[in-house]
Amino acid sequence: MIVCSCLVISDAEIERALVEILSQPDAPLPTPGVVYRHLKKKMVCCGCAPLAVSTIYEKVDKLAEEGLACPYACKSVQGQLLERARDTPALRLIESALKRSARWRTVTGRSQAAPA
Repeated sequence: MIVCSCLVISDAEIERALVEILSQPDAPLPTPGVVYRHLKKKMVCCGCAPLAVSTIYEKVDKLAEEGLACPYACKSVQGQLLERARDTPALRLIESALKRSARWRTVTGRSQAAPA
């Protein structure tokens, strides 16, 4: 899925960047700016920022479930992203992703999040 149409950044690129960012000692909070800089790109219109935050939140959860990142670090990142997303469009996207994830787990009986 394309997250940023200006720079043509996909959710798969964000996921790869998150693996690299979260594996660093003293990893920074992976905000859209941090992730885009890691991809050597610069945000243009910032219209993708809410979707980028939601995608980062979902991908961090996926990486923890797959054992590709420390689950404790991932929960910390998710908490910080939620705190910073308060009263923004990004929070609504994160909340809808959480509802989809919970619904997916209930319907399928699986512990993994709904496919993106």
